[in-house]
Amino acid sequence: MLRLYYSQDEIHTKRSDDSVEPMAIGCDIVEIARIREAAERHPRFVERVFSTAEIVECRQKTNPWPSFAARFAAKEAVIKAMPGDFVPPLTEMEILKDTTGKPQVHFTGLTAEYAAKSGWKRWAVSLSHERTHAIATVIAWGRPEEGTNECDW
Repeated sequence: MLRLYYSQDEIHTKRSDDSVEPMAIGCDIVEIARIREAAERHPRFVERVFSTAEIVECRQKTNPWPSFAARFAAKEAVIKAMPGDFVPPLTEMEILKDTTGKPQVHFTGLTAEYAAKSGWKRWAVSLSHERTHAIATVIAWGRPEEGTNECDW
């Protein structure tokens, strides 16, 4: 069992064996209409922001815009949870459902390298939306090696 502990500077999980793991949290909220309007104004917007697999997954919905907006929010939340000043290309972060329908964060390219170097070993994402807004929360945790929490790229 994990318990969440936080101080002014850090958030940690405390395991039942009393070991402590640092963690990072990112959260973002997006207006669904802004994502739809950006795609309508800029025909290549969707391809510049989302991977092919994400586009396929979102377009399976009758109304794909809440799904696109939630994934956009998730990518922004990932950026907030990443250490250092690295801002990954949005297409190198994929938010895809696993076989049970649960969203997962996947990294490719330099972002995968950076995420591995950062020391965060596990990433979790939660997506939600209502009529006008989509929100995502991302948690990164693990046991970074000494000195790996602040990547110097």
